[in-house]
Amino acid sequence: MLRILVVGGDSVQRKALRGAIDAEVVEASNAAEARLEVAQAGFDCIFVDAQVPPNGGVALVGELRADEVATPIVFVGGDDEEVLQKAVDAGVSDFVPRGDLSPRRLGLRIRYAIRSGEVDRAKTQSLTAAAHARDEVLAVVSHDLRGPLHAISLASEALRDEIDANSKRYLDAIDRAIGRAERLISDLLDASAVENGALALARSSVNINSIVRQAAADHELAAKEAGGSVHATVPPDPIIVSADRERVLQVLSNLIGNSLKHAKGTPIDLAVVREGRQAVISVKDGGPGITPTELPHVFDRYWSGGQGARPRRGAGLGLAIAKGIVSAHGGDIAVESQLGEGARFRFTLPIA
Repeated sequence: MLRILVVGGDSVQRKALRGAIDAEVVEASNAAEARLEVAQAGFDCIFVDAQVPPNGGVALVGELRADEVATPIVFVGGDDEEVLQKAVDAGVSDFVPRGDLSPRRLGLRIRYAIRSGEVDRAKTQSLTAAAHARDEVLAVVSHDLRGPLHAISLASEALRDEIDANSKRYLDAIDRAIGRAERLISDLLDASAVENGALALARSSVNINSIVRQAAADHELAAKEAGGSVHATVPPDPIIVSADRERVLQVLSNLIGNSLKHAKGTPIDLAVVREGRQAVISVKDGGPGITPTELPHVFDRYWSGGQGARPRRGAGLGLAIAKGIVSAHGGDIAVESQLGEGARFRFTLPIA
């Protein structure tokens, strides 16, 4: 037999519900009782009145969803569109106007809500299983690929003493290809960890100024070879943030690498400022800029960018990984750009 929880409402609502469907009906008069009932036993559907004390039905729906209650919730309210919109935003599965409480219609609503919930749960389970299977395959393939790459690298190093200087350029090409393959493997694993919320951070109190200086120094040669430059501007006093130093360097490397790829030959400026309880780090280039169409998708995974002024090349993971690392630190990342005026990426980190 179905179990339905009815929260709030009057005797007319409860009578209509009992006549709507063959089910065990449990009643709760306020939000606290409702959350207690849900915690103690499972229900197939929950009916929530718009005026549940103490803070209303919309607040209760939000609390239940925050408690990770996946049970279908039917909201019973008036015709106030603003309230109904808030209820939908809070996570209701369906809603019923007070003047539409006939047993037959209520029975249809209940069956629809329960069936929709079953479909959603089935989809979630299917997607979760697919994600786990993908991650397992990715882990195995990454491990198996690194073995041959390491063997090729060792063989390339051994050959350097056996061939003439003119032929060593071929070994240089092999080494560069190995490096790109290893970076792609690392990016795929990081992207998977970001999606699953499993990105590992080794946080400590670090001086963000020194990290930014190191990132600029690490890319100085690559920028010079591309005909540009990398310059860091940091305040004289240390800014201590709570962060994983290597992961922050990875974010900066991805952002600088993005600028080197799309704004080759232009100056790249790194800067750090403190704003309240956070440090703001920016990477600005003088490239062609990003089109308004591309701008909302800059941090999307695998998005290629089309034929705009700043098209994506490669797997499209670097900026998505940068966003995941910043988010794992509790910070935000954004980009500002005008066509022909370059792009400015900025992200925040919490002050230690």
